[in-house]
Amino acid sequence: GAYFTGRKEIIEFFNELLDLNLSKIEQTASGAVACQLLEYIFPGSVQMKRVNWEAKSSYEFIQNYKLLQAAFSKNRIQKYIDVDKLIRAKYQDNLEFCQWLKAFYDQSAPPYRDNYDPVAVRAKGKGSRNADPCFNCTGQNKAAPSAPAPRPATRQRNVAPT
Repeated sequence: GAYFTGRKEIIEFFNELLDLNLSKIEQTASGAVACQLLEYIFPGSVQMKRVNWEAKSSYEFIQNYKLLQAAFSKNRIQKYIDVDKLIRAKYQDNLEFCQWLKAFYDQSAPPYRDNYDPVAVRAKGKGSRNADPCFNCTGQNKAAPSAPAPRPATRQRNVAPT
């Protein structure tokens, strides 16, 4: 199905929720951002220590997607991930997957996770210190500890992502 969420809104969503500095959808092609989003929704479901934040090659991307697929299976999420398309880092394929992830988050995520530190979660992964700067935020996006994380106004709670 089609999920009509714009590129800018998706990038802002990932940057705010996960304290990132993404500027392009294609920066999600490694699968690392999707792994962290799923770990946010279902704590402990992704082995974050195995997520490779400095992945550059198709082989390294595939390893991240294997972790994501394992988490999907563990949480009974029936979604086919076309890894071959996503690892090519083409805008349209990655946009569509990110749109699905955003819709899934809107349906499934807890309203707010107290004490969730996205930078500390990423630090558990491989190469987090040497990763692309888009994955290393300075904390400028972080909400105050007492304030809930911003939730987008658009909700699609009636439609289950497929």
